[in-house]
Amino acid sequence: MDRRTFAVLCELLRGTGRLKIDGLVSVEEQVCMFLHILAHHVKNRTIHNRFQRSGETVSRYFNSVLCAVLQLHNILLISPDPVPENCTDEKWKWFKNCLGALDGTFIQVHVPEVDKPRFRSRKGEIATNVLGVCSRDMIFTFVLPGWEGSASDSRVLRDALSRPTGLKVPTGMDVGGISEVNEQERRGGRRVWTKEEEDALLSILDEIVANGGRADCGSFKSGTVKNIETRMACAIPNCGLKAVPHIESKLKFWKKQYGIVYDMLNTSGFGWNDVRKCIEVDSDEAWKSYVQHHKQAEGFRGKHFPLYERLANIFGKDRANGKAAQTPDQQAADFDEGDNSGNEFEIPESFSPMSMNQSQSDFYGNQAVSQSSCRKRLRSKSTDPIASSMNRFSDMMKEAMEKTTEAFKEFGQILATNKANEYERIAHELQRINIRRVDQVRVMKMFVQKPEIAGIFKASDSDEDKQQFIMEILAGEFDD
Repeated sequence: MDRRTFAVLCELLRGTGRLKIDGLVSVEEQVCMFLHILAHHVKNRTIHNRFQRSGETVSRYFNSVLCAVLQLHNILLISPDPVPENCTDEKWKWFKNCLGALDGTFIQVHVPEVDKPRFRSRKGEIATNVLGVCSRDMIFTFVLPGWEGSASDSRVLRDALSRPTGLKVPTGMDVGGISEVNEQERRGGRRVWTKEEEDALLSILDEIVANGGRADCGSFKSGTVKNIETRMACAIPNCGLKAVPHIESKLKFWKKQYGIVYDMLNTSGFGWNDVRKCIEVDSDEAWKSYVQHHKQAEGFRGKHFPLYERLANIFGKDRANGKAAQTPDQQAADFDEGDNSGNEFEIPESFSPMSMNQSQSDFYGNQAVSQSSCRKRLRSKSTDPIASSMNRFSDMMKEAMEKTTEAFKEFGQILATNKANEYERIAHELQRINIRRVDQVRVMKMFVQKPEIAGIFKASDSDEDKQQFIMEILAGEFDD
């Protein structure tokens, strides 16, 4: 990216993205930190050292720029133009009406331990499945992030097509890869399983799952299907069932049925009748709306499906649900709603991109520091004269800290007695030195939580000192 492109991006973020200067950090520096994190895949502490900003400041500005970039989706994501009939380009004239290409990509993420099975891809990586669509000029036209890594590309694509603000394909265009196959033709050469064979297969699968033969993503480990073939031959001699295609096909069929029912039960308005072992729907309107976007669910309303509980144990309940997946339009709308409610560019900490990049080494590092300090305290109890002097000095410091704490408590009691008048005077002082309203609220909250900081503010002599002190508070210098 050259300087001109960088300047254009900053201007777009400042205007359309509504990115503002917060404190002492300019828009250009905010964008620099954001681009550096994305381009070099570095962590919070690296930016902290390189830009000399606190970790909280880096995370806050990263989220602010990210929200501003999402506001540019109407500019960055273009509407594709199909290849015209009279195209003379040697490369594209053979692809009449072609809009572009789409594909899914896995991006590694850090998620809570309980969510890892849903995010584990078929290659064993903890990742999110992102659908990207681009035109023939390699310009993105649609992006759908947020799906778990265990979700298949076809499932993500169906979700993108079913969303109101999702991927739109003009009438008459073919969406390659999701064309429906006639059900009767598909069943043409399928082997009919007996009830005895199905029960035997389910029992074998239950044993395999109990012995740890299933991976976190719900699929079975390598060699499992061949093992099932051998055990089926022992359980039912002369059954003639082979690993491929009989057992493998049956597993795919059951997993597909389980996935259809699972997705329905995770949709509002759908429930499970434990007596009849079937799906129940609250209203006909909810059913028609669901079937309109999920053709495979036709026929499952009220259908007796007694295998659901057993299949849930076999294929695992940690199945991708796509609840975190959002199109840029939906994300921008959520940010606008938060902006209108007074929470400008507020993002839950659990979904913070910076928190997702933080490794577990920070936690274990803190544990190591704690253990090291414990060992130091044990060594300080020796009879060495230097250690004894250090102990006396530690006692003196402890006593001084206790006195300081008592002084702060007394100061807090004084503030509590006259808090209404005191906070009113502080609020007038903040307005007088021209501090933004949102920053005034943050500073006042800090003063209420930590009265000692309010005392330092009042003790400042000049407006310049007070303003500098407030900037340090906003930068997170006094955060615990």
